[in-house]
Amino acid sequence: TRLISGLAGERTRWAADSQEFADRKRRLVGDCAVAAAFVSYCGPFNQDFRRKMVERDFIGDLKRRRVPLT
Repeated sequence: TRLISGLAGERTRWAADSQEFADRKRRLVGDCAVAAAFVSYCGPFNQDFRRKMVERDFIGDLKRRRVPLT
């Protein structure tokens, strides 16, 4: 019975982990889109311009389209 009661306490943690995994999975498309855009378009530019492109253009566009991302 100690094993069973010990595992019962894990149920809460497993439920929280499951929710966190679902949230990560929901944001995966947006995170991949930002990464792909960065690799495709930002190579020849300096760091300041890259940061502006990512924050203003790529992430801004995804937010306007309501695409979940991290």
